[in-house]
Amino acid sequence: MTRPENGRFAARIAAGFAMGLLASWAPWIAPATPAAWAADATQPAGSIPDSLLRSRIEALLPAPWRIESLTVEPLAAPSSPESPPPETRLSARVTATVVLGGPTYLVDSREGPVTFLRPAAEAGLTKSWVATALASRGPGGWTVALTPQSPGLLDGIGKPAAELPGRTVVLGTPEAKSLREQLDRDAAQRLAEDTERRRREEERLAQQTAAAKAEAARAETERRAVEARIAQVADLRGKLAGPDRAARLAAFEAALGGNDPALRQTAMDAALQSRDPVVANLALKDWIARHRAVPVQLYATKEDPSSEVVVQNLGPMTLEIDGFSPVNGALAGKLGAPGYSIARPSSIVGTLAQTELAVNSFGCALTLRLAEHRTLDGLLRCQTLPTLIARITLD
Repeated sequence: MTRPENGRFAARIAAGFAMGLLASWAPWIAPATPAAWAADATQPAGSIPDSLLRSRIEALLPAPWRIESLTVEPLAAPSSPESPPPETRLSARVTATVVLGGPTYLVDSREGPVTFLRPAAEAGLTKSWVATALASRGPGGWTVALTPQSPGLLDGIGKPAAELPGRTVVLGTPEAKSLREQLDRDAAQRLAEDTERRRREEERLAQQTAAAKAEAARAETERRAVEARIAQVADLRGKLAGPDRAARLAAFEAALGGNDPALRQTAMDAALQSRDPVVANLALKDWIARHRAVPVQLYATKEDPSSEVVVQNLGPMTLEIDGFSPVNGALAGKLGAPGYSIARPSSIVGTLAQTELAVNSFGCALTLRLAEHRTLDGLLRCQTLPTLIARITLD
């Protein structure tokens, strides 16, 4: 026989267990007003109204599940002297037969905006949904707590097509077949385009690589040619400036006899600036032999004030070379200016002796000598005219 103290202690434990159970069922608890109880007048006393349970279960079921039938088995709620009155606390085992209202599907694959579905369940599929219900009334009204016995009962059955993303197409249908063929053609077209694009890119890259290699080879060839040219010019200059006269003459003659204008010009510059009269004479002979009309620049002298007027009136003077002998330096041609009769163009005879050029015409004599600045400088003397300064530039 239980002692009264132990009975009261047991009642307190049972009350605490019930309150803990209510707290654990909080996510499944729904409040209900007394009107919900009154709505089902045929409900036996001491049991949870079906309408209250049905509305609560329907709120928990995902679409398109619906309740076909509902069975409620009352259970004895834990009680104790400190528990609320039995009419405010009810417990029951709820068994709901639920029916799938429409077909459901699972996602098989996605191709861009298209979602291919495979059937998961047909309409009319039934399941038994079992839960423990605990109803209690508090200051805010009635609440119902449902604890499902199989929480994952409806998992993996899929969803209606309307709830799945994208343009949904069911596998095995003509639409799915046609769409798959179109997607395969589009994929093949994209693959062909990507392949062609990669081919063009690879071809362009190969062309760029070949062009870069060709440019590098050209630059290398040009660099070597420049280095060889520099060495060639430096070698010629070294020979022309060397102490061995025979080597200087041979280098000069080789440069003048070749078809390289740059080497010929280099040899001419070095020869005209050298102090070797023999080499300078060879340079002057080559220069005269390559010209037919040579301008002679005239300048007035400070000693004779009238020479300025004579220079202005004479006009341009020209030495025309009709014949020249590199062997003895003999020269023939014409010399003159249009300003005065004494200086008008007339036949000449002349001679190049080492670095000095002497030309005589009717009434005039021109005497020039090689200067340091690639010029032949000297004097023009004509009868009845003042002496003038003359210059020929060796271009």
